[in-house]
Amino acid sequence: MYLLSVLTFFMLCGAPTAEAGKLTAATKTASIDTSRYAILKFHKGRDSFLFDSTYTAANTTEDDIKKIEKIIKVTVAEYNERLLKNTGSKATKAGLIYKPDKYYKQIICVINSKGEKTVWVNCFCTPHEKRYWQKGIVMVLDGGPCFFNIKINLVTNTVMDLQVNGVSPLAP
Repeated sequence: MYLLSVLTFFMLCGAPTAEAGKLTAATKTASIDTSRYAILKFHKGRDSFLFDSTYTAANTTEDDIKKIEKIIKVTVAEYNERLLKNTGSKATKAGLIYKPDKYYKQIICVINSKGEKTVWVNCFCTPHEKRYWQKGIVMVLDGGPCFFNIKINLVTNTVMDLQVNGVSPLAP
């Protein structure tokens, strides 16, 4: 089963790039639950609402996924803290994101005009369309904090956007 997961991960991510180095199943994928990731190839037409035509498709590496997870963890903690501070209401706890590392994630990876790798990560609690989520973007209306997405520049480690479904945007 472990080997099947590793093989699936590599098939979803595409061939590793030279900068990713040699990938060893035992050391690099041990901490990544590959069953919770879908790497979707960027399509300029379908994904124009995410990235304009100046962006080009890129591969996602295991190091990228590790960085994405760290950035999501910090960003979600900051989001939760800001939500509680700004509202001061127990009712708002329904808008909090719990255990983002357990979410299923769809990743679209691109290169911007400056040559910087950027990703859009679509996160959700459960794969709503179990047959579909690894093939196409899952779109939902509302759904609360069980559905959120984040856009990250992996070169500058900058969160460009965080959208939590069904929760009003918070003022900085």
